Amino acid sequence: MQRPGSSSSHPSDSATTAQPRSRARGPARLRRWFRDGLLRRVFKNAGILLSGKALAGLFGLGALAVTARALGPELFGTLVLVQTYVLFVGGLAKFQSWQAVIHYGAQCLDEDRVEDLQGLIKLTMLLDLGSAVLGMGVAAAAASTVGPWLGWGPEVVPLAMLYSVMILFTITATPTGILRLFDRFDLLAAQSAVTPALRLIGACAAYLSGAGLGAFIIVWLVSGVAGRLSLVALGWREFARQGLMHGMNFSLRRLVKPHPRLWRFVWSTNLNMSLYVIADRGRTLAVGWVLGPAAAGLFEVAKVFSGVIIKPVTHLAQSIYPELAKLSAEGGAKPLRRLMVRAGLIAGGGATLILAGLVVLGEPLIRLTVGEAYVGAYGVFMLLALASVIGVYGFALGPVMLALGKPNILFRANLVLVIPTFSLLLLLLWQMGLIGAGIATVAGSVIWLVAVGVITFRRLRKREAGGRMA
Repeated sequence: MQRPGSSSSHPSDSATTAQPRSRARGPARLRRWFRDGLLRRVFKNAGILLSGKALAGLFGLGALAVTARALGPELFGTLVLVQTYVLFVGGLAKFQSWQAVIHYGAQCLDEDRVEDLQGLIKLTMLLDLGSAVLGMGVAAAAASTVGPWLGWGPEVVPLAMLYSVMILFTITATPTGILRLFDRFDLLAAQSAVTPALRLIGACAAYLSGAGLGAFIIVWLVSGVAGRLSLVALGWREFARQGLMHGMNFSLRRLVKPHPRLWRFVWSTNLNMSLYVIADRGRTLAVGWVLGPAAAGLFEVAKVFSGVIIKPVTHLAQSIYPELAKLSAEGGAKPLRRLMVRAGLIAGGGATLILAGLVVLGEPLIRLTVGEAYVGAYGVFMLLALASVIGVYGFALGPVMLALGKPNILFRANLVLVIPTFSLLLLLLWQMGLIGAGIATVAGSVIWLVAVGVITFRRLRKREAGGRMA
């Protein structure tokens, strides 16, 4: 069975050897880099995701604008905190099994081990289901305890418990892994518009009817559930289309044994994502706890608009990991390092240009979309955007460590970093208010880029030295 996205030759190798080394700079160097077939494929897949998600982004911005204008900063901030709380608990419970699907699935396809791949999919689905049930139970049970800390009134707690049902449908990791494994970024792009489109329609209906917070929470819940179910359906359809459902049964034997160090990989990637959830969702919860719901609403606006920079890079990370996993399965460190560095520099340069435009257009954009009441988000918006640009330059560092099969090292690095950066966030929130959250985020991005960059390059050099000795 031929691996998805692979071919009998490697364009990157032929292109690299065919071109003499030169001191080309600027556009000439970029043209030479894009002769690399792998780099072209990474940006092509990311472009497919981005083209589909551009429409999703417009729908999402529309839903945000309608909801923010309808509710005002205080109630909008409450909605943000309810959603963030549920996503926080669900994110901590959820296994990032899509990474295991790609890492071990690429090896199974490369070696034509269909039965082992089927066993892997069964295992990851069980992890998805178990973590979803656990997360929903914890979120619903803890809502009444957490609510007063986040400024929720008695009427908000039942709404948060209802919204916890969303976690039950976060069984999308395995279907996502299947679609990425088989390069079906076109389906991922199309599916990404489902939730924001439904959310925009529902928000407009709620706004026109003069509905309150409860109606908007129900709209966000229903649209989120519908989007997740559509992703599950597309993933399993693709698995069947590849002929991999044939002979698949419900036996739970030999699910783990064919995949060396699977549990270590799964737990490490899950703990890594838990640290990301703490750093990302935890920031919004911290703002709500220290400064109140209205500040959380402003912070959410800043996060959404700074996502103009980081969202395309999220797609790049999603598209580069399957290619890195395939390169790692073939052996060799140089192609991994070359792809990582080139993709990071190109993406970072583009993000820097976007940041320059946002400095000029950011405040008018906020005023035009969510309204005058949210203009106070501009300062922290600029800082979050700067932090995003810093992170863009190193977006491939994490995927490289996963492709090398070293998620445990990445986890330890993130664990060491998350405690001081989150402590800095709380300190600056108390000392400086909302702008302190932006300053802490920038500092955290710089620290992460330097620390994880050093670790990743050291691991690549170690692998390269091992290959030479072999």
